[in-house]
Amino acid sequence: MTLIPPRLRRALPRWLGSTLLGAALAGPVHADAPVFPTRPVTIVIQYPAGGPSDILARILAPRLQTRLGQPIIIEPRVGAGGNLGTDAVAKAQPDGHTLLLSSSGPLAISPWLYPKLPYDPLRDLAPVIEVAAVPLVLLVNRSNPARDATALLAELKARPGHYTYGSSGNGTPQHLSSALLESMTGVRAVHVPYKGQAPMAIDLMGGQIDFAIDSMVSAMPNLTGARLRPLAVTSRQRTTLLPDVPTMEEAGVAGYESLAWYGLMAPAATPAPVIARLNQALREILDLPEVREQIAHLGSPVVHGTPEQFGAFIRDEHRKWGDIVRRTGASLD
Repeated sequence: MTLIPPRLRRALPRWLGSTLLGAALAGPVHADAPVFPTRPVTIVIQYPAGGPSDILARILAPRLQTRLGQPIIIEPRVGAGGNLGTDAVAKAQPDGHTLLLSSSGPLAISPWLYPKLPYDPLRDLAPVIEVAAVPLVLLVNRSNPARDATALLAELKARPGHYTYGSSGNGTPQHLSSALLESMTGVRAVHVPYKGQAPMAIDLMGGQIDFAIDSMVSAMPNLTGARLRPLAVTSRQRTTLLPDVPTMEEAGVAGYESLAWYGLMAPAATPAPVIARLNQALREILDLPEVREQIAHLGSPVVHGTPEQFGAFIRDEHRKWGDIVRRTGASLD
């Protein structure tokens, strides 16, 4: 038996009392911290309903809700080429409850076109996961004599500056995809920017412009209706939506690739365990056969991986499109 000296024995009740009071005020020593998520999660999309961002968000949201145990809210924040929604998420509380389903434009192209962009995608946002990479397609109208991309490029080279190409606006992926084609082949055509895809497609079908590179999703209704002719796709591999249409590489433009890619982002200071949980849940979702099938209808294979892989891809795309903007002089004017 251990004896406690009288002086310590007299002080013991006072010491125990203060210790127990401190423990009571501090709470349980082994209490678990709140587990993410503790409230509804908002996914911000930057473009109107019906586009790839909206479609992807609606594919992912109900399944993510099941896995996280909290409601998933899809919130459109449309404007400024996607920059408004991107900026809102960059400035949101970095706790994983506000996410961004973004695309190549705001993350890799806008920083080179907007001199006073309110966010830096490489500094202010954290990659979670890439979810899709949609090819674009080189298009002409049905009366155009070119039956393949090789024939169109030969005609463009023979008459530099004579032909026109359209896009859904200055600085869009559609515009820069055609600028990339000019840069890699030495052809020269006149860019005609439109305020959106629909008026551009109308003029292309009517022969007011000669060709365009457009989003696969936007172009499919006019391709299915035989109102436009596809000459080449901009991915490295052929797409299941247009299996008979060759790639730009097959048409002789070695190394050409331009994709409209999409992925989930979070505010930059979001804790790594939260990013990891979101990534794991989304990888499980993207591996579901029905999800793979739905995303394939956009022309994309399912693309996922780690946050680090997505971050490296964004940095590569950022450099690539910055180089194209500098070399072609593309601008918003």
